[in-house]
Amino acid sequence: MTKKKKYIVLLSALLTVVLAAGLTFAYLFTKTDELTNMFTFGDNIKAELTEPNWDEDEAKDLVPGKVVPKDPQITNTSENEISEWVAIHLTFTDGASDALSDADMARLLDLITIDWNMDDWTLADSAMQDAVVQVWAYNYEVAPGETTTPLFNTVTINETVSPDDLEWLRETLVGFNIVLVGGAVQYDAFDTLDAAIVALLELLV
Repeated sequence: MTKKKKYIVLLSALLTVVLAAGLTFAYLFTKTDELTNMFTFGDNIKAELTEPNWDEDEAKDLVPGKVVPKDPQITNTSENEISEWVAIHLTFTDGASDALSDADMARLLDLITIDWNMDDWTLADSAMQDAVVQVWAYNYEVAPGETTTPLFNTVTINETVSPDDLEWLRETLVGFNIVLVGGAVQYDAFDTLDAAIVALLELLV
């Protein structure tokens, strides 16, 4: 190869190296506009506690054997297609709205019968059995617009109630109340009833 050709080849090689080095810095770039997406939260879970057959006059001047209709149930009133797990919290109080003592509660439960619906409802905690405060969870999904079956339908004053018992109910307790509060959580947030019960207990107790 002649000296001139060698020079041309060397110059071409050097030019290639220079171009290659330049290309490592000659990339294209751009930057997009900023996007801000706002996520807001509304009052999405709604429920209503009702007792269609309750009549307060039926619960006055009670005598042994009297059956008082009382049928607490919950309706999913959500407007956005969200199903719910629901529960009812009960507190037994005296006529002055003070929570009963354990002893008074035990005596009261010997004098009345509540026809609990244990097919459709589950006591949230076994320790609440016959307790002053109880939480019962509904076993099934409650879709929007649906209503549970009643937790119970009646409260009966037992026929075995004695005159002394009636005096205790009338004079010492001055009657009694069953105070009810309903609660609901999003159905698809929990895989099982047991998991939902944990959340419902946190909500209601």
